[in-house]
Amino acid sequence: MEDTDQLPFVLENATLKQDATGHVFPDRYAIKEVGTDRALTCFEAPNLQVIIKAGLTVTASAARKAPPGTIYLDGVAQAEPFLDHDKKVYNLDHHEGCVRTFTLATCEQALIMCVKGLDLRDREWKIFANEPDLDTILAIWIILNHQRINNRDAIHRRSLFALVRLEGIIDALGLELRELSGLPADLLQKLMRVIDRLRMEELELKKAGEWSKTDFLAYTIGVLRKLDQFLIRLGELDDFKGVEELARIELTNNRIAVVVASDIGIYELEPHLTKLYGNRLGWVALRRGKHDYTLRQMDLFMPVNLEDVYQRLNFMDPAVKGRIKVNRWGGSGDIGGSPRDLGTRLLPGEIVSACRDVIEKRSDIRHVKRFLSSAAISMLIVIASIATAQNWEPARWLGREALGEVFLSPVVGLHAALLFFTLIMLGIVAFRRPWQFGMMLPAGKDWWRLLPMAIICGFTGDILVPTETMFNADPVVAWTFALVLVPLSLELLFRGLVHGMMAQLATIQDCESRWFFSGPTIGSALLYATAIGFQMTMMADHPMEILTNGLLIKYIAVAAIFGLVAGMIRERSHSILPAWLFHAAAAATSLLAFGPS
Repeated sequence: MEDTDQLPFVLENATLKQDATGHVFPDRYAIKEVGTDRALTCFEAPNLQVIIKAGLTVTASAARKAPPGTIYLDGVAQAEPFLDHDKKVYNLDHHEGCVRTFTLATCEQALIMCVKGLDLRDREWKIFANEPDLDTILAIWIILNHQRINNRDAIHRRSLFALVRLEGIIDALGLELRELSGLPADLLQKLMRVIDRLRMEELELKKAGEWSKTDFLAYTIGVLRKLDQFLIRLGELDDFKGVEELARIELTNNRIAVVVASDIGIYELEPHLTKLYGNRLGWVALRRGKHDYTLRQMDLFMPVNLEDVYQRLNFMDPAVKGRIKVNRWGGSGDIGGSPRDLGTRLLPGEIVSACRDVIEKRSDIRHVKRFLSSAAISMLIVIASIATAQNWEPARWLGREALGEVFLSPVVGLHAALLFFTLIMLGIVAFRRPWQFGMMLPAGKDWWRLLPMAIICGFTGDILVPTETMFNADPVVAWTFALVLVPLSLELLFRGLVHGMMAQLATIQDCESRWFFSGPTIGSALLYATAIGFQMTMMADHPMEILTNGLLIKYIAVAAIFGLVAGMIRERSHSILPAWLFHAAAAATSLLAFGPS
């Protein structure tokens, strides 16, 4: 036990032990909010979260079915001690389902697991406890410092073993049997003084009747800091980097993306990040200021590089909104950063979510599910609008018998209902991120190249326009209907709502990208063409004649082509307005060339 003998230790409340550079030991522990819980974390093990709640218990069945990455300590799980390596669920306990006299204490079980080589860096872990007695806190310290346990140069290993053994005996068998630890008398006395110092605050709080009111996490941090002073060798923390993990997310193939905060640069931080996360780190975002981030690809063999991540971040960031005449996320394929002037308005959790979205875009199943959900919503809106048109009685609803003949037309009711239902749905799904659904001013200019295609679609004569009856009744209102209500209702639904929903999981164009047909453009065009065919059939006086007429196929084909053109206009302009404008141009061309339908 020469570690302890040569370095006698006395805990002092006022003075912290200094390291080799003359500085006090760094503060490695913090409390942070995790959902509705508060959790204790260690900066050197950011994937471990300790949750301590007074009276917390789970049944044996619930403990066995706990999510992977769960560790129960000292009485939380009402079950025998167990190690489920397949499910990554552990119960370190000596209360239920065992003979307490013959069972190691919780801290001893934790120590044996770590000495046997347990590596907890492979995933996120939650450690649950219900009371921070010394047995539990020692187990927590061992788990949080599991990477140091087998490094003889990092900690006073013999001191740790002796302290854990003595506390285990006392906790399991009682203070009167402490000599069963087999420690020499002088060492036993030294360790008893250490234990007394470590438990001093606990005993004072219990004596004063304040223990149940204590902030268990804050109390635990205080004891952990004292254990650091006792067990960690001088100089071991000289190279400690104050790295705080702000967000983390699982990617693929056991890779993760994290956002961290530190005062040092990304290149200087890389070795420390490798030490913390092993080879699991795919991408890391380093927060340099309140709104400034450096983005780094740590794994060169990720299925996509940072160029795809930049595109997704620019799509999500309220400070960018996909525009070009502002600073954007960008850089090279392996390192880049946030907008330089004003920074980003994304939160750390949103940054890592963007990284995961880029990976999950490669999932065909998710694309199919997104297409089907978009199709279901758009068809429900179309069906509800057709039902409204077939029962369109605005004069009776508004109590105004003098409404013009144009307003009484079911076609007006159809597109008014389309606009109404689409705006409601957009208000629900696009309220916090309207730019992702085209609700912004146009960007770029190259989308004007597609104007001839819209005009050509108009010259086919197969663009939906008002009937001759509407023009005879009121030409001004009919032209307004043709150029405003019809294009606006259709473009908001298909290039706004439907395209925006599909774009959440897809790579789309922008005004600086190469030209290509994106998934949302193709999907929204198919649904648009289907809706046009369905509308023509259901609104006709004789639906069967429409179904057996080749004219329906021609209208659907032109609608599909125009839908592709409008989708590309929407993407390259970042806005629904040019799509509406070009749709109106196609309708005007058709009316001027062929007259009303």
